[in-house]
Amino acid sequence: MYEEKPIKKIPKDLRPREKLSKLGAEVLSDEELVAIIFGSGSKGEDVMSLAKKVAELGWNKISSMSVEQLTKEIKGLGFAKACQLKAIIELSKRISDPYSGFKISSPQEVYRFVKEKVQLDERREHLIALYLTPTNKVINFEVVAIGRMNSLYAEPKDILYGAIQNGCSSIIVLHNHPKGEAKPSKEDIEFTQRLKQACQLLGFELLDHIILTKDNYYSMKANGYL
Repeated sequence: MYEEKPIKKIPKDLRPREKLSKLGAEVLSDEELVAIIFGSGSKGEDVMSLAKKVAELGWNKISSMSVEQLTKEIKGLGFAKACQLKAIIELSKRISDPYSGFKISSPQEVYRFVKEKVQLDERREHLIALYLTPTNKVINFEVVAIGRMNSLYAEPKDILYGAIQNGCSSIIVLHNHPKGEAKPSKEDIEFTQRLKQACQLLGFELLDHIILTKDNYYSMKANGYL
């Protein structure tokens, strides 16, 4: 095995901070960037060794893990550094995604958000959920279900699972009518009431259910159904 040098044994001009200052962040490896973020190692674990473990685990896996899971998976990684990792990943998502943190204040903004953000197959109905913070900023969104041209099946639990996973405060749901009008059917109204009751039981607020067409929308909140 090749010797892995602790940071104190690396020549000063080759240490991560010095390299970044002289050459730019783009030349640094993942573990060097992580070492800069951490700043120091932990008890019995040099910062470069700890950063290497993080880089080897992989960013996709890290992004799907909780803080508690990270501290168990990576030996020497404490609570504070696990939080740093999760914060950096979230910031990178927000920087790369201009709609992350987008604030929703009206049905018009929901309509614009979905039109620009979600690719809909105009031959099928889609059920979409937006998960929001207490100040109505978008945490995440997902296409919950895809049906046929004039039918779609989903249960409230399909939406609430995502709400729990995203740790949101409130939810806006939408579905499209590919060939119909922007008005709710009897089934749409019944589903909305069931979802509202399920949200209340679990402590979420259902802000709206919006029906989309190619050129229009219908807000069930604005029309008294919520």
